[in-house]
Amino acid sequence: MNRSSLKMVTAVRVVVCGIACAAWFQVVGCGDDNNHNNVMTQTTVNVTLTEFVVSTSQGSAPAGRITFHVTNIGEDMHEFLVIKTDLAPDDLPTEANGSYEEDGPGTDLLDEIEVVNPGNSADLQIDLQQGKYVLICNMVHMEDNGDVEVHYQLGMHTGFVVN
Repeated sequence: MNRSSLKMVTAVRVVVCGIACAAWFQVVGCGDDNNHNNVMTQTTVNVTLTEFVVSTSQGSAPAGRITFHVTNIGEDMHEFLVIKTDLAPDDLPTEANGSYEEDGPGTDLLDEIEVVNPGNSADLQIDLQQGKYVLICNMVHMEDNGDVEVHYQLGMHTGFVVN
């Protein structure tokens, strides 16, 4: 290979290496502080459901992907709803029977686990932005004696904040 061809091959290798390095830095976000703001935070929040309480391992989390690990330690089946709202947990709009009116005024039902049977767990992964949320069970049970248990009305709700 003559000297001119060798210089050309070397120049091409340098350019290809530069492009590859630039692409790698773009993917991993090195050297650019703005890219760190785009990295999605991942948080796990443990949630316990029982008659008639929703409790969480923490009352807040950073914005990003949140996994709610929901465990039913009660005797009844429950459900788990994530609602974005500025309303107090016990002040959500309700149906005539006292259950939460899904997507009622001032609320946005984002996602839910429809059934968590007694003794079981389920995960709900959801991307949440900064704001206030309410976590509830909205199950309505007809008891053997004819009484109706409305879990939201009986206190199965708690506030949650995303920073």
